[in-house]
Amino acid sequence: MNSLANTGTLGNPLVSEDVKTPTEISPASPNDELWTTPQAAKYLHVSLKTVFNLRKKGLPYVQLGGAVRFIPQEIKDYLVTNRGLSAHRLRQVVRKGAVR
Repeated sequence: MNSLANTGTLGNPLVSEDVKTPTEISPASPNDELWTTPQAAKYLHVSLKTVFNLRKKGLPYVQLGGAVRFIPQEIKDYLVTNRGLSAHRLRQVVRKGAVR
């Protein structure tokens, strides 16, 4: 006869040593995460409104249903490719002869 401890029922499913939780199967690395708008704002050290304005100007994002998420590497790439010098800093660089 089977003991009650070894059989699974709807109320008490069988738990096996071989069953793995999702984190054991493939742990999520920090690069796999998607950021929310507040997380992106915190990373960029700007307000939520600034993140919304940056989205209009081309900050890459992913829309999942109604949720907006950001891929961290895409934000970093965006910062590198769209890095602009302020007008004051640009004048300083030009005066020193670095940019012609």
